[in-house]
Amino acid sequence: MNRKILGRYEREAGSAYLVSLMALMVLTLLGLSVTLISQTEMTLGANDRSINRVFYAADGAISLSMARALVRADYESKAYEEADSSGAALNIRYQVDASAFYPILDSPCNLCQINDAGTYEDDAYRKINHAVAASATRVGGVDATVLARSSQATMVEVQPWQNTVDALVFVDDPDELKKIKF
Repeated sequence: MNRKILGRYEREAGSAYLVSLMALMVLTLLGLSVTLISQTEMTLGANDRSINRVFYAADGAISLSMARALVRADYESKAYEEADSSGAALNIRYQVDASAFYPILDSPCNLCQINDAGTYEDDAYRKINHAVAASATRVGGVDATVLARSSQATMVEVQPWQNTVDALVFVDDPDELKKIKF
């Protein structure tokens, strides 16, 4: 028996309450899922930024090694440590290790007009391929927890290049050769 009360049936009383409660639950779940997705995206963005920073730190170390070799004839390996200004409170810093500017191929400079005088064996200028590698690590905290790491290596062909004894110092050093990985 359904009695009619004020133009409605008795069993329909309170249905608006249930519909609004269901709508509120759906909106709450939607809000929670958007919050979770936003938090995940923020974490991914922070990780991506960290990975890009160590990539560019290693890339910068390779460029610095090439510049030192070409401008100052400094072929040695170098280690750098730089504080990250955005993470000063957490003691976040970059540790970058660049290998020696390592000569791997020495051949005649066939295109060099400097060598037009005669045979290539006696010529001072050569075509020399060098290998250089760098690894960068982003660390943080007192215990230097590794946050991100990147390694890069490249080969550089330079011609005309006058080979010097300083450039060949690292050829017999196996520890320097181990740093270069392709």
